[in-house]
Amino acid sequence: MKYAVLSNGNLEGSQRRLGASLLVSFGVLLIAGIGLAVGTRDWRQEEQVYPVIAEAGNFADLFEKTEEYNFDPPVPGSYALPPLKQAPDGQVLDFVGRETELAGLLKGKISLVSFVYVLCSDENGCPIAMSTLFNIHEASAELPALRDDVQLVTISFDPERDTPEAMASFAYPVLSDAEKESKLDWRFLTTSGNRALKPIIDGFGQAIDRSGDEDVINHLLRMYLVDRSGRIRNVYGLGMIDPRLLMTDIETLMMEEVS
Repeated sequence: MKYAVLSNGNLEGSQRRLGASLLVSFGVLLIAGIGLAVGTRDWRQEEQVYPVIAEAGNFADLFEKTEEYNFDPPVPGSYALPPLKQAPDGQVLDFVGRETELAGLLKGKISLVSFVYVLCSDENGCPIAMSTLFNIHEASAELPALRDDVQLVTISFDPERDTPEAMASFAYPVLSDAEKESKLDWRFLTTSGNRALKPIIDGFGQAIDRSGDEDVINHLLRMYLVDRSGRIRNVYGLGMIDPRLLMTDIETLMMEEVS
């Protein structure tokens, strides 16, 4: 099954609908499917290769090309992603309030880390990140073995309002998904307060500004690719949040591990 991605023509209205959903009921993003496209390359015949890669074709083939991202992503493994820096550690809370170390959660899996706040309705902010992650989460059902190697991690930068209970409501579409055991793990995290949050956002380089409207947190849209060793390998901003590019980078990291 190939999954449709929001296009330019529908982006503004779709973002408003998704923003309203986050504000009112954290509604489920429904993603339409239309037939699977699979491709193969010579390197897939090598003995040392992840089975999920060998059987899948390009991960990017799960998603349609859109007008907004009207390009072909690079061939997985044809480029390098040098480590940028170590991802920071810090104390985080899951949606039931359990405290744990972020570094421990990131260790052992490739992670797509995003920063959001529940009440965000900025059409160039959290709704884009969340719709992209929902696309990836839904599409991962086609590659159930991928959950052993890859996870999604969403962290709130509004801990005063985004309590564990609020994050549980925010995550309800994922937590209540009957097929979630065949999809990527998706962790929804917050912190005990701004003091615990600061070393995390500073370490990642996630810029936020609370100087304006007290209900609005101005921020730059960022997503981070973190490898199994906890190193940041790529940073994505507005205009780069294409699920085909994100999944191609993930596939490249997995190929690097067996090269």
